[in-house]
Amino acid sequence: MSLLTQQQKNEVIEYTELKIAHAATILKKNYPSIPIKFDLTGRTIGMYKSWHAGQVIRYNPSVFAKYFSDNLKNTVPHEVAHYIVDKHYGRQVTRPHGREWLSLVTALGGDGKRTAQYDLNGLPVRRYSTVRYRCNCQVHELGIRRHNKVTRGLATYACRQCASQLIQE
Repeated sequence: MSLLTQQQKNEVIEYTELKIAHAATILKKNYPSIPIKFDLTGRTIGMYKSWHAGQVIRYNPSVFAKYFSDNLKNTVPHEVAHYIVDKHYGRQVTRPHGREWLSLVTALGGDGKRTAQYDLNGLPVRRYSTVRYRCNCQVHELGIRRHNKVTRGLATYACRQCASQLIQE
């Protein structure tokens, strides 16, 4: 498994800040720097996250390292565009990959694709826990969140085929 070197991380951070400055020039408005982390795992390459306490751009160091130049060229503008569109227009006004985002990501030099298609063999992939449930006609695998809702009495689930309630095996 290959991870980003400190020099590569610095390059990604500098390029992210450069794209934020580029967006500021395009939209004629200043935008503050944003924290950048290299802590994503699984199949997700990049993520812009916003909550009441702030915002952050997160990158997956394993996938980024394997396809460094392509991710620098496309993933960085993709995530910066999410950040700038959120700051400029507001989350309630725009769709995540809507017109405003697409216009900005292409202006920043990104390809405008919503997802990337990479061979992730050999990279660590997040594993999801499931719990087996049964209905009148088949076995179902419920994710841990749905299982916990059932356990706490907050939800029940039914089979789409036979409409009977799912019961844990």
